[in-house]
Amino acid sequence: MDNKKPVFGIQGYNPIKTVTELHSFCRDMQSYYQIARGDLLGQLEATEGKDEIRLHKELQDLSRKIEFYHVLNNAVSIADTMFHTQEMIAEFRDTP
Repeated sequence: MDNKKPVFGIQGYNPIKTVTELHSFCRDMQSYYQIARGDLLGQLEATEGKDEIRLHKELQDLSRKIEFYHVLNNAVSIADTMFHTQEMIAEFRDTP
């Protein structure tokens, strides 16, 4: 049986750069939705009736997205930290 070392499947990228980019993306998405939530809360203060119900629903949806990106950001932050250890940098040094 031949035991070959796996090759990262995205041409032109290495795992370290990919995880770092994913970390930045998740952090940016979390911030984006937090700002959107702030804008929505401002609208909610000046709204009544059916629009208030709609805005509450939108607020629930945004809060859920913020929770998802918070969890993803934390998870990929751990991966990003681990991939930047000396051992992992040496492991992927020759990968494009």
